[in-house]
Order: sequence, then C-alpha cells, then structure tokens
Amino acid sequence: MTKRVLLVLLALALVVSLVAFAACAKEEEEEEEEVWEWPERLLLTVMSTYSPNYGAFVAWSTPLSKDTGMTVRIITESDSRLQQLWVKGGRFFAIGMHQNRDQFYGSEGNTRRDWGPWMSSIWIPGGLSYWSFCVWGDSGIKTPYDIKPGMKACMMTLAEEVQQAIYGLLAWAQVDPEDIVMVPLGSTRQNCAFLIDGRVDFTVGYHTSPGWYEAEAAPHGLSWIELDWEKDPEGAQRFLDYYPWTSWGIATGGVPTSEGVPMTKELFPLITRFDTDPELVYRIVKWLDENYDRYKEGNPWCADMTMDNLIELAKFHYEPIHDGAVRYLEEKGLWTEELETRRQYNIELMTLWVEAYQAAIKMADERGIDVNPDNAEWQELWENYREEHSLPLLVWFQEPGKEQPVYSDFYTRWNEVKPKW
Repeated sequence: MTKRVLLVLLALALVVSLVAFAACAKEEEEEEEEVWEWPERLLLTVMSTYSPNYGAFVAWSTPLSKDTGMTVRIITESDSRLQQLWVKGGRFFAIGMHQNRDQFYGSEGNTRRDWGPWMSSIWIPGGLSYWSFCVWGDSGIKTPYDIKPGMKACMMTLAEEVQQAIYGLLAWAQVDPEDIVMVPLGSTRQNCAFLIDGRVDFTVGYHTSPGWYEAEAAPHGLSWIELDWEKDPEGAQRFLDYYPWTSWGIATGGVPTSEGVPMTKELFPLITRFDTDPELVYRIVKWLDENYDRYKEGNPWCADMTMDNLIELAKFHYEPIHDGAVRYLEEKGLWTEELETRRQYNIELMTLWVEAYQAAIKMADERGIDVNPDNAEWQELWENYREEHSLPLLVWFQEPGKEQPVYSDFYTRWNEVKPKW
C-alpha cells in the first residue's frame, strides 16, 4: 500500500514538474519575444515626391509606424548615387525604385572610392509598373515608327538606364540618335513639365507617376507610344539590345490614357544592404504580409507588395533575396531549394563584382594612381580590369549553367553611342 502511494506521489510530482517546465518554457519564449525592440526610427529614401514610390512608402509606413512606435522618415534625393551611399552605409534602411546599375558597374563618373559595386539585396517587391514613352495626346505619335529626325527627346543626365531606354526606342524606330535633339534634365519632376511645356516631343514615363495625371489635364492631353512586341518582335529585340532588363505586358491600373497600351513591364524590388539586421527585415516583411489589407489600396503599387511577387523576384532578378525575407518565406512554406540555389548564384555574381572593384582600387593604390572619377588613368585601369576578367553583365533571368553576357561587350558598344554631356 505504501509503495502504491509512493508511486502515485511520484507520478503527481512528475506531472507538476512537466506543467511547471512547460510554463517556464512559455515564459522564456514570451521573455525572448519581449527582448526585441523596434528601432526608434526608420529612414527611407526615394527620388522625388513625384515618384510612384513616394506615395507607396507613405501608404505602408504610416500604419507600420503606428503599430511599432518607430518614427519613419521618407527623404527625397534626385541623385540615386547619393541614395545608394545612404543605404550602403547603413544610415537608411531602404531605397525606393532604383536604377543602380551605373554605380554598381562603376561606369564613367561613378568610380569614387566609396562608390562602385556593393552588396544590395531585395527585401520586398516595391511595385509592378508598366512604362513606355509619353507624347502629347494630339501629337500623332502612336508607334516607334512615328518618331522622325528632328524631334526632341528628354534625356535624364543622372540615370544611364533612362538614356539606354531612349536609345532602345530609337533603335526600334530605326532612327539615328544623332538625328534627334537630346534635351538634358536632372530630375523626375522636370520630366513631366518638359513634355507639358512642349520642350520635348517624347520622354520616358511610368504609368503610375503622379505627374502624368497633370499632363492628361493639360491642353494637349497625354498619349503613350505603343510597344507592341507581338506585332513587331524584331523591333522589340532591337530595343532589348539596348535595354535587356525588362519584359512586356499590357498596362493596367495607371493613369487612364495608359490603360490597355502595350508597354514594358517591370516588377521592381525595394532593396537594402545585404548585411542589414535580418531580424529587422524579417519583422517588417512579416508585418507587411500580415497587414496587407490595411495598406494595399493606399497606392497603386502597394497592391503588388505580396509574397507571391517576392517569389517572382527570386526567380528572375539578379539581386539576391535578403536573409530576413528568406526566413519569413521559409516560415510560410514558400522557399525552395531551387530558389536558394539561384540566390546563392546571385550572391556569387555580385560578390565577384564587389571583390573585383576592391582589387582594382588596391592595384591603383599600389601604382600611385588617384582613385577619382575625374582621373582618366584610374578609369582606364578599372575598365581594363573589368574586360580582362570578363565580368558578367547582370541581367534578368540569369541562372546557374546558363551562359552569361559579358559586361565589356555590352558597354563597349554603349559607350560608343551614348550621349556626351
């Protein structure tokens, strides 16, 4: 009898211990959860209040700030090189829709010691956008072939990619760029104004940019050049020879005049440093996913900030997905070995560029060459280094086992024809 009582008491003690252990474990988990504190502030940067990203950033960051207590600041800066330095240096969390290839490659004018290639990564999709070339509504310009010698094109001096897009359009139209008047401008805000005022005949335009609503209401109205890749695949390929970072689609969801127009189609990423705190990235991505319904209608681009689109970026973009975002995708059961293999491949390609630039700087220092964008000797050293090592051109849809285009092949041809300012 005594033995039976003893066994009962031991069983009860075991149960109590297990319950206490579970309670302690739960308490430890809660304590661990409580250890995390959101930063006091979060800095974001976009090129202009006229850019689509500005409205989108306001739409999602406002409820995020309210829930977390973070003070969110959105700083505008028209020089994308400076924006990238802010993010690269860790002062800013993220940059909006970006064109970083000219700085990443260390192209002419972008070869300061603290510029050049850097390890960026994608943490969330920023928006799905269509873009083409804007003209007056009554201009009569409907297709690339309506562009004629003597017309005036808007040319962004600080973004080489926009210049390549203009040249791609002229290649489609089979018009010599030397027969077009290139009108330089330095900000996205001027872009719409130049067209409205008649200072240019055509310019690059994103279908969700706020300025184009103003252009639609102007006396001459607004229209878009049709980039019909299905009807004219040869013309489309001539375009891609200058701008191989896009695909094609039928515009929806932007300014009314863009609806149904065949254009280029781009899913844009938002980027941060590769070594940004993974816990911070994980928690912001998690918050955005769980609170999607609260901001999705705040801006046309917000609707595209989904996990499905993040997976799409993982499939085709050359920048790797950030560790914190991968952690959340793993929790959701969306991350695969194939995506991770491709991500590691992207990391290798980007690391190759970063290490090459540092090696070239070291070589310049050893030879007493001033690392300065205005120093032709340094620029020549870096150009020769890129060519000798056959550094790859980073384009969409790269993957292991696929032959990669060579940077020097593409840019040798581009540098021979690009506008000189």
